[in-house]
Amino acid sequence: MTYMNHLTTRREFVKTLSMLPVASSVLCSTAFVAKTQIPRIGYLGGKGSLKMEDVFIDELAKLGLKEGENIHIEMRLALPNTSETATMAAELAKMDLLLVVAAALPQALEIRKNNPKMPMVIGTCPDMVSNGFAKTLAHPGGIYTGLDELPEGVTAKRLQLLHAVAPGANRIALLSTTPGIGGHEKQLADAEKTAAAFGINVKAYRAKSQQELETALTDLVSDGRNGLLNFQGALSLYNREKIAALAAQHRIPAIYQATAFAEAGGLMAWAPDLPQQFRETAHYVDKILKGVKPGDLSAKHPDKYYLTLNQAAAAKIGITFPKELLAEANKVIE
Repeated sequence: MTYMNHLTTRREFVKTLSMLPVASSVLCSTAFVAKTQIPRIGYLGGKGSLKMEDVFIDELAKLGLKEGENIHIEMRLALPNTSETATMAAELAKMDLLLVVAAALPQALEIRKNNPKMPMVIGTCPDMVSNGFAKTLAHPGGIYTGLDELPEGVTAKRLQLLHAVAPGANRIALLSTTPGIGGHEKQLADAEKTAAAFGINVKAYRAKSQQELETALTDLVSDGRNGLLNFQGALSLYNREKIAALAAQHRIPAIYQATAFAEAGGLMAWAPDLPQQFRETAHYVDKILKGVKPGDLSAKHPDKYYLTLNQAAAAKIGITFPKELLAEANKVIE
């Protein structure tokens, strides 16, 4: 009996010993998977525009989220208003991601179309409520949040600023490259209301592609438009130098929704701090990764709008900025 017990014990020992490499391998493999399971998010933005993705990534790093170390970002950049956006959105929508950062409204619309259940943070959106991304800004609900670039009265303010600089501009073109439900219509309604008070005629020009933009620019010149209010959009941002050059060539005073237009030769801009919006986008992501639901994070308007005036552009079209406006300006480009 003693001999059999000894033999049995010896066999069990040998069997156990032979299994150790397998067990060790399984344990090592499990540990490796656990170690490498870092959060995966997506980012869909515009190619060749303002490189807000760099601002976003830099702010994430400041929050302790560094690409390749403790977060992985599936980065996709598409030429604006092309099929690239839809293709890349479809690709991201199929991935196992915690959320997607949509740089602007066109990207957000495509992500939602391809995967209505994908949580999103939107970097900049004209009217999140009317586009269905929030029930209210204070309490979005659902799976979306972000920055809404269109507070009440901002379009009217832009038209008032343009009128102050060029009171003779009474036939204003409203150029829109923004898709969606509410962005264009809300701005158009605000512009029409303000225009009526100043006795100004306004006309909308829509463009959803590069060719449509070229046509719109040609049409607004041939229609004799003597002023331009440019609604925000990735396509117009991508073509900001072209639009500013056309306005200068035809001596059309114009106001824009992004500072980058004035920096590219445009007359003036009344605009939020776009890089700050993408820094805030990083903070939204950080909170969501820590367990907060997107719909519980208030969407918000930019904290402040900045007036930028371009003196060189004004000189080209024979305009002198009023002293009061120069005093109000946050930045004057000589």
